[in-house]
Amino acid sequence: MKTIMAWIDGDFIKCTDAKVPILSHSFSRASAIFEVMAITPAKKGPAFFCLDEHVDRFFYSAERTYMPLPLDKEQLKQALMACARLNSVQNGLAKFYAYYPDIELGTNASDHISVAIFCLDYAHLGLNPERSCKPVSVGISQYRKLHPDTAEVHAKIVGNYVNGFLAKAEIRRKGFDEVLMLDTTGHVAEGPTSNIFFVTGSNVHTPTKENVLPGITRRIIMEVLGEMGYPEKETRILPEDMKRYDEAFFSGTLNPVQPISNIEDKVFKFPGPITTELKNRMHEVLTGELPQYEKFLTYVG
Repeated sequence: MKTIMAWIDGDFIKCTDAKVPILSHSFSRASAIFEVMAITPAKKGPAFFCLDEHVDRFFYSAERTYMPLPLDKEQLKQALMACARLNSVQNGLAKFYAYYPDIELGTNASDHISVAIFCLDYAHLGLNPERSCKPVSVGISQYRKLHPDTAEVHAKIVGNYVNGFLAKAEIRRKGFDEVLMLDTTGHVAEGPTSNIFFVTGSNVHTPTKENVLPGITRRIIMEVLGEMGYPEKETRILPEDMKRYDEAFFSGTLNPVQPISNIEDKVFKFPGPITTELKNRMHEVLTGELPQYEKFLTYVG
């Protein structure tokens, strides 16, 4: 396997040498924040997808968790670029963190904050991203999404993802591929790391964003659907409402459009015609084939 380098606090080191003490605040208290962003093989060369949007959300997460970052947005973007170039990423992802590395035994964290960046090519990891885009069967978890009065659900905080981890572990043991979570009122929310859309006729519905992470890919999907002539609407959806829908799909960074074959005993068209058309259009968006969406691509160079 190719040696992969990580950027940590201004220096490049081997990924295998990147370490944090087990007694650090962010390991033991899950207080780190993070982002995951696609690096896509566009026609003009590899490019970050929605670089500005991901960096903005990273700083939003820091603000909402009272974490003063040790660099500004431009410095972070330049570090991401340098890491992607050094690792020769053509088709992969960037994952970056801000965390408290010092050993802490109490609730409070020190003022020492580190930033780590990993830019990884699927081929270097021996992964085939197409395999993860197949239609999935979905079960509904007993675990509910975190309520916004109990956690900062619109920030990407490591600790928030224990919720989805438990839900997916539960559902996998029941034989489903993926999990759907409800909010605390019993309405459809999202997957553990993805948003969900439903299609009826030519109309596309997605849950309202009170209790879900308003994903960046979700936002682009909604813009693309509007341009394609398919009205999209945010609405509150109960599990029993799913019977009126023809198609369903998840959206996220790694799988922009992932068809859903069934949710529990409700079977959908998979992939249905609108899901297929959207999947093809998103491929064109990600590869820079549509000039109106090239604004979302930042070329690595």
